[in-house]
Amino acid sequence: MAYLIITNGLDKGQHFVLSNGENIVGRDEEAQIHLSLNAVNRQHACVVVQCDSVLIQDLNSVNGTFVNGERLQQDLLLNDGDLIQIADLEMKFCTDTAASESHKFRSTSTVETLIARSGLLKQLREFFYDSGFDEVETPVLSADTVVDRYLHPISVEVAGKQHWLQTSPEFGMKRLIASGMQAIFQICHAFRDEERGPLHNLEFTMVEWYQVGHSTQEAMDFLGKLITSMLSYSGYDTISYSDAFQQILKIDPLKSTEKELINVIASLDFEPPQDWRGMNRDDWLDLLMTEFIQPRLGFEQPCILYDYPASQSALARLHPEKPLVAERFELFVQGIELANGYHELLDAEQLLQRNIKTNALRQLDDRPELPNDSYLADAMRHGLPDCCGVALGFDRLVMLALGKKSIRDVIPFPFARA
Repeated sequence: MAYLIITNGLDKGQHFVLSNGENIVGRDEEAQIHLSLNAVNRQHACVVVQCDSVLIQDLNSVNGTFVNGERLQQDLLLNDGDLIQIADLEMKFCTDTAASESHKFRSTSTVETLIARSGLLKQLREFFYDSGFDEVETPVLSADTVVDRYLHPISVEVAGKQHWLQTSPEFGMKRLIASGMQAIFQICHAFRDEERGPLHNLEFTMVEWYQVGHSTQEAMDFLGKLITSMLSYSGYDTISYSDAFQQILKIDPLKSTEKELINVIASLDFEPPQDWRGMNRDDWLDLLMTEFIQPRLGFEQPCILYDYPASQSALARLHPEKPLVAERFELFVQGIELANGYHELLDAEQLLQRNIKTNALRQLDDRPELPNDSYLADAMRHGLPDCCGVALGFDRLVMLALGKKSIRDVIPFPFARA
């Protein structure tokens, strides 16, 4: 196995495990080696691990990729100890033997991190118990799955029938709410294929909860109370999706025409995807959100963004008094998305129609179709009470609480070493 180990700056000692095949280095959130530096291209370089060699190539970056002080002009085979410089960051290439020596000095901090993680789990459970919630467990493997354009569940065949590892416990927990439970929470493992980067792992820990009778405002207040308790902030901010765009980019995301959005993107100083002009309205909004809104949220204290566009409702209900928005909200801390909440959709037929539409988009992306109908839809037809639900990434919470740069630093065995 091969690694890159940062040798300078605040992240000195952080290591990246190189997977077989291509490992993209860059500013892109999905890059296997994510470097959050302005001088780094979204896809800056690529380290290719082959059966008996590792080579590095520059991806036409603006500021170049350097190995042992020389700027790369063509693909280069790496040797143990080679120094790679990208912008102001220097990384050392190591194979198993060299990397294992450096890991000796990390064992104590790793144990301390896992003990601190255990303490945060205990604190989180106590918060829910003190708030009157019941802890529940739902299947990790199910015949149902959440239908989302950009979430890719892992398929498992059982007795000749297709099942899925759950991308979240949402369906199972809503079925419990429909059966009569009032306030429930769960801390469980969830699975999402193709999830890589400092904030993603194929298998991760999710905290999810539902409260019958909560309004959207009450659900946001509860989330704010939880996060200030866990991360020791004195308070939290709230801002609508529309206000955030208007304050930062001077545009109204709900009413701007497609031409206006195209002009805004074209005028901004960043590197959009090559095919961005062929994207749809929601993709443009997501691009602006990722590049310019999210990185400015939650630095003084946690920030809850609410009233997302109706077209991005997912499983949230549309606002009864504001037809352009859905009752969906997200929590950001230090520019990192930490939680996603809904005033839940209750209509089974709307769920079916949204699933059909999403599956059509998945097929455009050359993705497999997922089940439109589900046990959840049956439970909703029976009667899902008015409720709010929130899902929170626990690994990201631990990362922020302990001042780490990647969730790999707070997971005992990241997927590359699972």
